[in-house]
Amino acid sequence: MNTLSASVPEKRMGFQPGDRVCIKSREEIQRTLDNWNELKGCGFMDEMWQYCGTEQKVLKCVERFLDESDYRVKQVRGIYLLDGMVCHGTVDFGPCDRSCFFFWREEWLDKLNESR
Repeated sequence: MNTLSASVPEKRMGFQPGDRVCIKSREEIQRTLDNWNELKGCGFMDEMWQYCGTEQKVLKCVERFLDESDYRVKQVRGIYLLDGMVCHGTVDFGPCDRSCFFFWREEWLDKLNESR
C-alpha cells in the first residue's frame, strides 16, 4: 500500500474508535475493487464477504503497519480495524491461529446513527 498523494482530494469519513458502522453490501464493495480485488492497494479477502451488511464497531484507525511482504513500515490513510474482525485462515492456505485483523477501507463502511 502506498501513501496517498496529498494532491488528490479524497472524501474522509473520520471514523473514531467506538463508532458503529455497517459493512456495505457485496455489490457496493465489488464496484470499488479492481481486477485483483483491491482498492488503493488494500485487498478485500474472500473471507471478508461474509461480513457484508453486518454492523460492527471501529476498534482503531490504521496509520502505519509492518508489511511482511517486504519488511517495510507503510503509512496509510482510510484503513480501519473493526473490533473482533480477525482472520482465522483462508481457503487457499487453510486454518491459521495468528488472528490478524482484516483491513477495512473507509469506502467499504457506512457510519450508523448514534440512535441505533
